[in-house]
Amino acid sequence: MNNNNKTNRIVIVTINDMQNYGNRLQNYALAQILQSFGKVDTALWRSYSRTKIKNTLFPIKRIYDKLLCYYKWLKYGHFKYKSIRYKKFVRFTKRYVPDNVSYFSNATGFHSKDKTPIDAIVFGSDQIWNCEFFPQQDDIKLFLGNFVPPTIRKISYAASFGVACIPKKIRYIYTQFLPTFNKISVREQRGKELVEELSEQNATVVLDPTLMLDTEQWLSITNNFVPDNEKYVITYFLGAPTREQQATIERFATQNGFTIRNLNDITDLKTYVAGPEDFVELIAKSQYVFTDSYHACCFSILFHKQFTVFSRKISSNQQNMNSRLDTLFQTFNLSETVRQNDLATHIDYSKVDLVLNKRRIAAKQWLDNALKG
Repeated sequence: MNNNNKTNRIVIVTINDMQNYGNRLQNYALAQILQSFGKVDTALWRSYSRTKIKNTLFPIKRIYDKLLCYYKWLKYGHFKYKSIRYKKFVRFTKRYVPDNVSYFSNATGFHSKDKTPIDAIVFGSDQIWNCEFFPQQDDIKLFLGNFVPPTIRKISYAASFGVACIPKKIRYIYTQFLPTFNKISVREQRGKELVEELSEQNATVVLDPTLMLDTEQWLSITNNFVPDNEKYVITYFLGAPTREQQATIERFATQNGFTIRNLNDITDLKTYVAGPEDFVELIAKSQYVFTDSYHACCFSILFHKQFTVFSRKISSNQQNMNSRLDTLFQTFNLSETVRQNDLATHIDYSKVDLVLNKRRIAAKQWLDNALKG
């Protein structure tokens, strides 16, 4: 860190997922937050570059993937709409969180076109420490910052493990690299426990980056994807709702004269093609939200939406999915939003906002200490 205690440049390391709304929006939010500390860019994880041979073949694979896309477009009618949505994700990334300046891989380590000295690398948010996401142990090491020299400050912001426990055969990786962080923050209680079980490091639970921006900041990126006079409920499910849950949604919509828009259902083509900024707008303009998604809950809270979270079955090692929702709802006293089949109780947002403001202040103070301490 330079002598005037101000950063020149910060690099974000996260998962670069062009199909996940929450991933793209948390990346954007974290970049916005960090801009007050210095110049910010997001590094691209070149997952195909585990060997020099694969690194050489990377452009060939991209051509192959593009040809495969066109083939599927011709063969499957719905692929056209998947392609539209994917292109929106790419455009959003290029405009708001470009990842063409820096990259990192197992084959090449970390490289950047920008030669400005890097003062800090921030790992997060999202499930960057989820060992189930990465087929190679070396990939886990990358997301624990094995390439970061001791001269560069290394912190995590709202990082997530995404699992309840780490398998014994790879615990040594976390034990080796977690202590190399200057400061660690996570977004759920189980993540804090795992850090402290696997290392002598302390971890702080902070708000997800998406909750750190206010509604005006979020609305500034929307594009009138939804007519202002449309009355609808929005659904966004990562798992499939049961018949009983679907019946509850349809009954609620019918009784109130609302249409239903389904964000993750390709049979609802006009909604399915939404990009990340359209995801924000669809929730912001909705009359009600039904979901099982963590980030749909975050945006429902931000925009003061009444919402119901339908519980879904998960495997025993995915309890950290519940942990992040549990932590979110315990923070804001919203545990009653989680239901099996019926509607959640009414939310008093005057109380929620008091907590949100306090947690924002605490998170900003943590970041200030972590980056300038």
